[in-house]
Amino acid sequence: MRDRWSIEGWHWIPGNGAGAMATLRTAAMNLLRLVGCRAMRAGMQAVMYDNITALLAMATRQPSPDLW
Repeated sequence: MRDRWSIEGWHWIPGNGAGAMATLRTAAMNLLRLVGCRAMRAGMQAVMYDNITALLAMATRQPSPDLW
């Protein structure tokens, strides 16, 4: 019986790292939307090399008025 379920272990990611990274990626995409970025790929590439500084700068900005 144990061998039957062993494949589940191959697809299960141990720990919380994957969930934490998904949460951080979602937060980064929400910050890009908040500052008015329409194309996620272009926005991610714009902040790719200095991620933390760029995302923190976006977090302190006010949302664009055209988003409301």
